[in-house]
Amino acid sequence: MLTDGEVPFRATSETVGAAVVVQVAGELDCATADELSDRLGAAVCSVVPPSPVVVDLTGLRFLGAEGIGLLLNHQDLCLRRGSVLVVVATSAAVLRPLQVLEVVDVLGVQSCVLDALAEVPA
Repeated sequence: MLTDGEVPFRATSETVGAAVVVQVAGELDCATADELSDRLGAAVCSVVPPSPVVVDLTGLRFLGAEGIGLLLNHQDLCLRRGSVLVVVATSAAVLRPLQVLEVVDVLGVQSCVLDALAEVPA
């Protein structure tokens, strides 16, 4: 249940150096996945390979199957363009589903945005 002031979902993006960082907060499920998909699609198109798209999920309270699927789909789009999608996650609500599905390494999960950006090629 949401308390006053909590937003069910929010996705913003910013360019950091050559990378694009997409920050996500709230709950990522079938009801909110389209909004993130649009935001990630724009990020994938705007980043210049080999720079990454970094998806900061530290503000998520819930990660559903639809959200995991779209992360994998956008990772595939990045790879086809010569880039990579890197996920930043720290909470059990996000890490546990990724661990169960064994996609932590596939998504290059990092514990903070700075670590994800440190992987940016020179």
